[in-house]
Amino acid sequence: MHRIHRAAHDPLFFGPFGPKPEGRFDAPDGSYKVLHTARTLVTAFGETLVRRPAIPYILSSAVQARARSEIVTTRALRLYPLLDGGISVHGLSFTDLHGDAYGKTWAASRHIHQTTTADGILYTSRLDNQPCVALFERAATAIAISEVSNVSISPSEATSLAAHFGKDYVEP
Repeated sequence: MHRIHRAAHDPLFFGPFGPKPEGRFDAPDGSYKVLHTARTLVTAFGETLVRRPAIPYILSSAVQARARSEIVTTRALRLYPLLDGGISVHGLSFTDLHGDAYGKTWAASRHIHQTTTADGILYTSRLDNQPCVALFERAATAIAISEVSNVSISPSEATSLAAHFGKDYVEP
């Protein structure tokens, strides 16, 4: 799995840093932490740095504040799928899953965390419809950092990744 994270954070940082939720599947009350990953580097880049699709560029300063790492599993993960019509069980639509009003996804995360033994949630990226995983911190022993850890994203790599989403990589 691929992860683009703040360079100051460990690749296996489960967030957010404080009790207030930030990511799509964070605990609404801060009672557990979540690590967000993607199956491809392109998707990880999109989920992390293409936050507002209407903005036509990615700033170099945003990329330079981050690093990329690869995460491997040490055992089979138990992932709760939020991929098909079953999402309506949680009162969700794909508009909810792919939007940025996170109240409903936080509630679904809490329900899944409290009522299942899932290690996390399997969902699709809102930007390229590719698989992503939100791992609950109870899965920390099921993952490890690969040899690709805390690697800077070069300007040429960022240019290519940004182009996948129709964005320009620019210096501020």
